[in-house]
Amino acid sequence: MSDAGLKKTIFSEGDIQKILQDRRTRSADTPKCTPAPRCMVEAWKITPDERRIIGEVFARLAARLPVFRTYGAAQWQRDADAVNYILSVYGEGASPHYPHIDAMTQDATAKDFSQLVSGLQLQGAPQSDDAVFSAPLHYAMVMLDMNDRDDAIHFPMLWQTWNAQALHAARNLNWRHYPYTAIIVPGAGPEQSDVALSAMGKFRLMLAVEAFRKGLAPFILVSGGAVHPAQTHYVEAEEMRRALITRFGIPERNIIMEPYARHTTTNLRNASRQLATLNAPRQQPALIVTDQDQSAYIESQTFAQRNQKELGCEPGALDKRISTFAIPFHPDARCNVTDPWDPLDP
Repeated sequence: MSDAGLKKTIFSEGDIQKILQDRRTRSADTPKCTPAPRCMVEAWKITPDERRIIGEVFARLAARLPVFRTYGAAQWQRDADAVNYILSVYGEGASPHYPHIDAMTQDATAKDFSQLVSGLQLQGAPQSDDAVFSAPLHYAMVMLDMNDRDDAIHFPMLWQTWNAQALHAARNLNWRHYPYTAIIVPGAGPEQSDVALSAMGKFRLMLAVEAFRKGLAPFILVSGGAVHPAQTHYVEAEEMRRALITRFGIPERNIIMEPYARHTTTNLRNASRQLATLNAPRQQPALIVTDQDQSAYIESQTFAQRNQKELGCEPGALDKRISTFAIPFHPDARCNVTDPWDPLDP
């Protein structure tokens, strides 16, 4: 539903006026606020009053419209947190969850950045539909763009191009001919900016190709984004896919590329999403194939705790390993939801 539709059906006139008046006041005050530009970015955030008012709106929506029961006041609070988190990290220079790879690339203390924020403030946010939701989101997206942190929108035609042949093959596949739905290979990015594929990444591919040629699964699923080193132009999954085709002769129809994951946790969660897109049988496991250290880590209680802390869920269940390098994995679709706290790999 659009902002205008919400306004007409759920928002009271007092709700709208309070939000917009508060924003006008903050906008008028920001040219003289201190310390600039941080105070300007702070003024773009969703305020406690806005959280409360809009939360009440979603509670009313959930009571009246079943479609909104999966997105209620609690989810709104999480999304509001996420917008404010983006503005804090990429507009104010606050430390992200993973500062080594995900930090702000602009210098928040530099004169040029101050002028940029001042210019955005003077330009103003789009005012269509009274900007009840769009203004904070607009500034959050601009800050991601200005820091070249648009990873989450790369590869928009993923399933129409890179994964198209695999998707077509899956539609005509007898999955029962294989013990596993896919061989999942987590990426291992190099720390050198001019290296496309690390030695460990190559080793993991060797292991995966060996398993594939034994007929263990119809697909090799390579997972990993543009992670190491920070601001690299190389995407782990894309480079692994290229190596599978050019070095190992694996047909494109047998390769699934997942180019967003930034951590081992999201390697598995995103792989689960990909398998759901392929309509892989839920009762049939995939096979995680990686080096011995990462394999042991994935099996550890430490990793299970990290999943709960970072994702709030387990991306899947593990069976007893079949080798030093391979563990069966049962994806859990309940963990496939978008994570608003991770703007580079939601």
